[in-house]
Amino acid sequence: MTGPATRPPGERGAVAPAGRQRLHPLTFVVGATRELMALLAAGATGLLVGGLSTAFFFTLIGLAFGLAFHVTAWATFTYTVQDDRIELRRSLVRRTVKSIPRDRIRGVDVTTSFGHRLLGLAVVRVDAGADGGEGELNAVSRREAARLRRVLLARTAAPAPPRARVLARMRRRWYLYAPLSGAYLLTPFALAGSLIGFLYDVGDDLGLVTRDRIARLGQDVAGLPGAAVVAAAAVLLVAMPVMSVIVFTLFNGDFTVRERDGSLVAERGFVTRRSVALELRRVRGVELVDNPFERAARVVRLGALVTGLGDAAHRGRLLPAAPRAYAVDVAERVLGPVPGPLTAHPSAARGRRVVRAAAPPLGVGVVAASVGQGGVAVLCAVLTVLAVPLGLDRYRQLGHAADATRFTLRSGSLLRRQVVVDRTAVVGWRVRQSLFQRRAGLATLDAAVGAGDGGYAGLDMAAPDAVAFAAALTPDWVLPFLEPPGATPGGAPRT
Repeated sequence: MTGPATRPPGERGAVAPAGRQRLHPLTFVVGATRELMALLAAGATGLLVGGLSTAFFFTLIGLAFGLAFHVTAWATFTYTVQDDRIELRRSLVRRTVKSIPRDRIRGVDVTTSFGHRLLGLAVVRVDAGADGGEGELNAVSRREAARLRRVLLARTAAPAPPRARVLARMRRRWYLYAPLSGAYLLTPFALAGSLIGFLYDVGDDLGLVTRDRIARLGQDVAGLPGAAVVAAAAVLLVAMPVMSVIVFTLFNGDFTVRERDGSLVAERGFVTRRSVALELRRVRGVELVDNPFERAARVVRLGALVTGLGDAAHRGRLLPAAPRAYAVDVAERVLGPVPGPLTAHPSAARGRRVVRAAAPPLGVGVVAASVGQGGVAVLCAVLTVLAVPLGLDRYRQLGHAADATRFTLRSGSLLRRQVVVDRTAVVGWRVRQSLFQRRAGLATLDAAVGAGDGGYAGLDMAAPDAVAFAAALTPDWVLPFLEPPGATPGGAPRT
């Protein structure tokens, strides 16, 4: 007679199945809030078509259908956390079961909008990479969301007491860095354009937009005095950075990165609070990104390179904008010392960077001049002259370095990227040379990495340096392919 089976020690701790669980009942309220705009649109349509009674009828019908849909969706959706997986079951029209293995889970995303926070709810998204897919629980209680994140990212059979330490926290004055990034500088106006387009479509459907009204509006705008146009342009120039700071603050307010229970937890946002948990054991490197404006202000953006993480540009974000020294310090807390100083690339790479920057506008200008397009040719000539300092800056930004455990590569000018990657993340090397690179004694070294973009390139390195760089990091892979010292290609020893 044998005793009860014991679970062999492994990465996962035993999790007693809690049976099928449902989302929080207040999901109905969240769903009703989402449908509010649709109900208002239905009521407005009814008011225009048939008066107040019709508007009330349209709104009531919409509310009934929306409530019935959300109640049915809630009643037919369950989830179960097993020892080795989480199962999501839905049987609204047809029965579907989605099983996500826990050992494939890369991160757990917890988001709380303003409405969710009022009701004490949160949305949980489970990211299992390209193979495992993604699952969403909308919505559960905030206590259940915290439990799910802790359980799904657990890695030890006997978890240690929860510990949390703050690795990074944004300071309020850093919100002023928002105008340095083109994305936040244009985001408010992209949103305004979308709103104007939506209002135009609604007005066109309701017959409020006509050719006569558009022509009258165009005549009114064209008839404005020059001083009014200049004043409007000045207001726009002032509004762009101000609005970018506001949008940046709403999205990234109180940005905090903590190390908790073997995970990196990044929380951000004032209106919608988002919490992203990344397993530390899957973090293979970090990335420092900046543009010329940020570079002049010594500001960078910091991200984590995580294996199999979907939407890494947003989920892997560790700092949206911070002084470079602070970002490097955070990177070292997460990954370890950043190798340095960077080794500059050979002077032969300078010419290649300049030619690659200036050749496209120069070629277009030559073609334009040959067909008599003088204006285009002049514009291309100006762009060619401006491309020369761009190419020189691209060369200045090239660099590489390595130590015993990790390496770093840097390139780019308008968007400069420096990656710091753990040596164990490398899954392969590729050394490539074009005809012109061979003549200049240069080579490009591609490091295949199972994280981030999947690979990073050391551009225009000296050909011997590229091979030596790879051999120093992974000697067992590279040295067998190198020619033994003192041997000729035919195998005879050299004299």
